[in-house]
Amino acid sequence: MKSFIIILLCLNFIYGQSRNTNFEFSGIEQFWNIVNSLESNREPSNSDWEKLFNTPGYKILTNGEFTKEFFKNSFRLVFMPKEKSNLDKALHERKNMTHLNHYIKIKENKELIREQQKKLQRNREHRSALKKTLEFLPQRRVSNEAPVSFVIFENNGRGSSPIVVDLAATLEWDFESFLAHEYHHWYRNRQLQIDLRKVSPQETNLINALSLIEAEGIADMVDKKDWYTKPSSSISSYARIFIQDVKRTPSIIFYIDQAFTELYKNPDKIAIVGSKILNVLPQRGHTTGYFMARLILKEYGTAKLTRCVGNPFEFMLLYNNAARKSSGKYPALSDTSVKYLTELNQNYSLH
Repeated sequence: MKSFIIILLCLNFIYGQSRNTNFEFSGIEQFWNIVNSLESNREPSNSDWEKLFNTPGYKILTNGEFTKEFFKNSFRLVFMPKEKSNLDKALHERKNMTHLNHYIKIKENKELIREQQKKLQRNREHRSALKKTLEFLPQRRVSNEAPVSFVIFENNGRGSSPIVVDLAATLEWDFESFLAHEYHHWYRNRQLQIDLRKVSPQETNLINALSLIEAEGIADMVDKKDWYTKPSSSISSYARIFIQDVKRTPSIIFYIDQAFTELYKNPDKIAIVGSKILNVLPQRGHTTGYFMARLILKEYGTAKLTRCVGNPFEFMLLYNNAARKSSGKYPALSDTSVKYLTELNQNYSLH
């Protein structure tokens, strides 16, 4: 009996150690409550809907990006039997088709998704993902755990605080790598090297564009480098699109260089030009940033690259130094652009 108790305590210890204690599933639990009502052709109470939208993940999503009515209407269409004809009509008219098809897949795979939740509650994704993240942060350890809220919303996630992840989507991704990427954003945003309080409304688009290039570029070193070493047939369609968009980067850098030159001569145009730069970036800065970060890593190594975490101006200046060493293989910025970036760095840097 004593031996049995000791074994049981050891198992409990191991189980406790392996839990991802920073993961929370309140949004999922309330989502299933909503689904149970809808599948019985019953409208959930206002209280039930508010419980859903007050969970950490849905609170983030409905704080600007999605409306509560979007989720209410979409969940009704998919899960309420009496809404079947309206669902068919919406799909025929291609209204919110991506989201509706995602929810249909969830309806057809409920048990699989519930099992995935149990797996994520007991496995060690947090530790292995964090190990990957720390390779591209300036520090070697962190004291705070990044909170992760699981919900149902789309085949995606958000690098917010808490990080928001669609539970069903984790069945299709390399979830550990995705999580490591989002962790990088979470820790990066807590060690910014620029003073955002100095940014005026007119300057917001420009600073956002440059920040996206740096933030996504370095975070993409965490989870996307391996795509280039695998056969094309073994990677996802998104990975193939990503690789193609990376090839477009020289023309994007040329456009940014011209924009910097214009801003150096006409700083009053910063709102318009900043918006143009933000809109021209493929994939919200991912591929441009990846192109730059990969060259920095190749020329200078991880230590120099991670010193740029949280400072988009240092990141672009370091890329330019690396590009100038490449004998024309990589596009460099003009002297005027370098002067402009240096001035931005002096104006906004915290150091």
